[in-house]
Amino acid sequence: MNPPFSAYVDESMLLTQGLYLMAAVFVGPIHADACRHDLRALLLRRQKRLHWRDENDKRRAQLIEAVAALRPTGIVVVGAGLDPKRQERARRKCMEHLLWEMGGHHVHDVIFERRHSELDLRDHELVAVLQGRHSMPPKLRLSWRDPLTEPLLWLPDIIAGALSRAERGDCRFWSQVNADLLVRRIDAR
Repeated sequence: MNPPFSAYVDESMLLTQGLYLMAAVFVGPIHADACRHDLRALLLRRQKRLHWRDENDKRRAQLIEAVAALRPTGIVVVGAGLDPKRQERARRKCMEHLLWEMGGHHVHDVIFERRHSELDLRDHELVAVLQGRHSMPPKLRLSWRDPLTEPLLWLPDIIAGALSRAERGDCRFWSQVNADLLVRRIDAR
């Protein structure tokens, strides 16, 4: 049997379309270091991290080609009905659904991109509630890391960015990576 995966999680929002996207990319322990190396090799001079929204379309094409070569697997939760004034509510709903989905996959560690202490605390509080309600797999170990020190967090950023573009009608990036990614649509109101 294969060792369990780690899931690396990041989000994207399309405020004009009322969508909150939360992507989880699964990485096996035997592939993690090679993936980190490949992702770091994509950095431009003086660039500290890869971030989809900071790149132009030419660069996005390079990034998506490199990510497609890694054959990413995972889950993207698309929460519809996002109220821009209630972004944290949409995040909680997407996070709850995503963590529940992890139960059907061989995932033990879930690594979220760190935001800032107050917002991360809200995530921790949600996890405590979900654990108390038995609404997430008990085997999951969750942590929050800085994308400057964990390149694997760049994967869900790129995946969420590509799907975000597809949701706006530009499927050229998403079509290269969507084969092994499950997309779940939920009501995030």
